Amino acid sequence: MHHIYSTMANNNEYVRYSQHGPNGVNVAERSVLIKGGAGVNKKHLQTPLGVHTAVEDADMEWLKDDFAFKQHMANGYIVVQKHKTDPEVAAADMVTHDRKTDACPIVPQDFKDDAKKETLKPVVNKKAKAA
Repeated sequence: MHHIYSTMANNNEYVRYSQHGPNGVNVAERSVLIKGGAGVNKKHLQTPLGVHTAVEDADMEWLKDDFAFKQHMANGYIVVQKHKTDPEVAAADMVTHDRKTDACPIVPQDFKDDAKKETLKPVVNKKAKAA
């Protein structure tokens, strides 16, 4: 089983056509659908690498020879891995807060916990009492 991660916005179907169709019409012999939707606001979960699609080994052997699939891999739109990526491991190095733009919410790791603790002292009224 191979795992394909796509950063394309749309689904992409790779199709192999037969050259021996009736009356010279090409007929689809085999197709593999790679899910898209990266960066599109929807209810499905996305991984840091893109949208995940699991592909059988036989389909992957065929996809390696497909021209469009090779172009998408060369341009960086598709990443193929033999093993599935653990989301916790992939997200471990991600930045939780962008200090330049303040684009992310503040998390507890953004605060410093110094050994010095400041304590509040009670306010003493130094005015003399009127007699």
